[in-house]
Amino acid sequence: MGRQGGQGRQAEQALELTAEEIQRYSRHLCLAGVGEEGQRRIRSARALVVGVGGLGSPVALYLAAAGVGGLGLADPDVVELSNLQRQIAHSTGSLGVPKVESAMRRICDLNPGVRVEAMAVKLGPHNAAQLVTGYDVVVDALDSLRDRFILSDACVAAGKPMVHGAVSGWMGEAMTYVPGRGPCYRCVFGGGALARDAVAGDAAARDADGATAIGDCTGAAETPEDLGPLAPERVGVLSSAPGVIGAIEATEVLKLITGAGEPLVGRLLLWDGMRMKFDQVEMMADPACSACGTGGRDTDGRETDGRGTGGRGTGGQERGGQCHDRADNACRD
Repeated sequence: MGRQGGQGRQAEQALELTAEEIQRYSRHLCLAGVGEEGQRRIRSARALVVGVGGLGSPVALYLAAAGVGGLGLADPDVVELSNLQRQIAHSTGSLGVPKVESAMRRICDLNPGVRVEAMAVKLGPHNAAQLVTGYDVVVDALDSLRDRFILSDACVAAGKPMVHGAVSGWMGEAMTYVPGRGPCYRCVFGGGALARDAVAGDAAARDADGATAIGDCTGAAETPEDLGPLAPERVGVLSSAPGVIGAIEATEVLKLITGAGEPLVGRLLLWDGMRMKFDQVEMMADPACSACGTGGRDTDGRETDGRGTGGRGTGGQERGGQCHDRADNACRD
């Protein structure tokens, strides 16, 4: 499917809603913050969901139901039986089918008006920039800390908003990055330790296509042994946890598209399902961030101490992610 040009999308946004669209989106049309103008913006928007598993499933389905006109899906995996406990875009009949194809079928059945671009590819430094091109907002629905850094760096470089979500056990978190308005994912969660060793597969792919690598988070791939007792195969994931965080991610995307409300910029939202409690920690951009920072200088050009302010709230709290406190790469879907 070709990606629609800017002029075509502007023309689409100017078009009146059809009678079918007025009926389908009637609850949006009477909703403060959306209305007819907001629904036209949703129809002309393009969102990319990277990862079509536990988090990506509810995100993709809610965005499709809302009428997002163009929906990109990127995931290299096929549907496995163990996925069906939480990955609601897939079914028993989809076992062995690429996740992007399974999700595309479900989306087309839910809302035939959505244009879906299914990409059965693995995100890497060699293709991240190309993947995010042509989309208005990117959703991090990944299950790898390393891949989140790569995606975040690509969004920073391209000036694309990115909505992050992660779950582990009974907990989850979400935050939104908007260029020039707050910290990126790397500001909050660091990532230097993962940049020490190049991955042979990424290097080979980069050499093969001549693409420029995005991000310096090209460390060794994560394994259950790396994550220890917090590996998803050991700690588990509550079936409904990705649904909670995925719904929040979809809401953030719709807010960014319509301009309604206040997105989670500079705020890390934390959810504890066991206590059914939400908290948030305020986060600040790190001037020394290798992705979005000022290279160790503040806005006046003065040198900083190199530590920046990433991961600290206004109250001096250290990095607040529940899933990252115990093991920096434990959040999985």
